[in-house]
Amino acid sequence: MPPHHGRRFPVANPPRRFPVRVVAVGVAVLIASAVGLSVVLPLSAADGTVRVTRTDDRPLRVLFVGDSISYGLNAQRQDLGFRPLMVDALAKGGPVQEFHTNRAGATTHAVSRLVDVPEGLDLAVVELGTNDVVDQTAPDDFARSYRALLHRVHTESPGVPLLCVGTWGSAGGADGSDTYNALIDRECARQGGAFVSLYGLYPIEANRGPAGRKVFGGTSDRFHPNDTGYRAIAALLLDRITVH
Repeated sequence: MPPHHGRRFPVANPPRRFPVRVVAVGVAVLIASAVGLSVVLPLSAADGTVRVTRTDDRPLRVLFVGDSISYGLNAQRQDLGFRPLMVDALAKGGPVQEFHTNRAGATTHAVSRLVDVPEGLDLAVVELGTNDVVDQTAPDDFARSYRALLHRVHTESPGVPLLCVGTWGSAGGADGSDTYNALIDRECARQGGAFVSLYGLYPIEANRGPAGRKVFGGTSDRFHPNDTGYRAIAALLLDRITVH
């Protein structure tokens, strides 16, 4: 699916569907070496929460990068995917300017080539890796692509909080998804981001299917989240974001 950018939301929005916790989160630093220079990046909190700062003089700028899950495939309507639900919730506290790039069926490398990372972001949500599991991308290649994408995000928007979403599937599967999720977690931590696993949501049958319904993007299948699943994903991710 073609990427879309720059959707702006006014202050007036539907009631927030999910709470965004506002708590104090400590910030540590990670010292990394890049081209012979010391780079200092903020670490995520021990509980996997990212801290987002909202200013009064402009909208909250949020980037979503993902595949068919970010696209909202299988939702009854596009606005019932996890991404629009998150934007609605965040917009309850003030205007939000959303940027997103998603491509159904695409690997991390393919989606990365489409992303135009804006400057001055306040939050970046990366949901990639599921199609790398399906296509069995070599783990080293996947790690390089994922690392390069996160580096680009932090190059254009230094220090922006990163929320890295795991693959849609079950733990311990024969498809080797555990390896990819471990790499997402590792690369995200290196950039000071917080990893969020979806392993607790996929096995719940109510979060997927049924197949054969007319839905956004075509006909539903038994794999992708349904409206209930997308609400659960949005709630899980919003619970990892603190806004102050």
